[in-house]
Amino acid sequence: MTAEGAARTLRSMRSDYGPNKVSLRLAFRPFVDMFQFRGRSTRTEVLSFWLLGLLSSLIYFLYSYPPSAFERVIESIWFVLWNWPWIPLLVRRLHDQSRSGRWAALPLIAVTLFALNWWFAPAGNDLDMNLAPGPINLHRTIGWSPLTITSSIVFVAIIIANFAFYLLPGTGGANRFGPDPRLDAQPALALAET
Repeated sequence: MTAEGAARTLRSMRSDYGPNKVSLRLAFRPFVDMFQFRGRSTRTEVLSFWLLGLLSSLIYFLYSYPPSAFERVIESIWFVLWNWPWIPLLVRRLHDQSRSGRWAALPLIAVTLFALNWWFAPAGNDLDMNLAPGPINLHRTIGWSPLTITSSIVFVAIIIANFAFYLLPGTGGANRFGPDPRLDAQPALALAET
């Protein structure tokens, strides 16, 4: 691609929507940057991506109810494709708050707690646990125990902390992870065109 072709592509990608407005382009950015753990992202990007997922999930579930075995496999693939971009997006949100991306490993503790409850909690009739990866549907009913109560409290605290990390405001201006993503990138585009 020539420099002129690159400048033309950049001009065609411009929109009137800035980095602080919900847009379809911003909603697809986590898919484009799904392996990008560097840089920063805005809360608006999180909101746009969440709205896109909500709309697409609503359309899928309205169309495919009750799901067949094939649709459950497609649902599993969709689950992976939809959930993976949230991880680098969380890392970039943490970077926007001038925090280490290692905090993004916090949800792994929640997954570990779910596994501990699945295997070690006593059987009972109090709490239903379902795990349905694709055509396989695993179900277990457990009783309340000190392990179950403690892990449930920690699980809820981790979910709330994870939600807060997505929504806490970022630091203003540049930080150690890069420039402020809320500032308009028009000067950078103008430099790329020359």
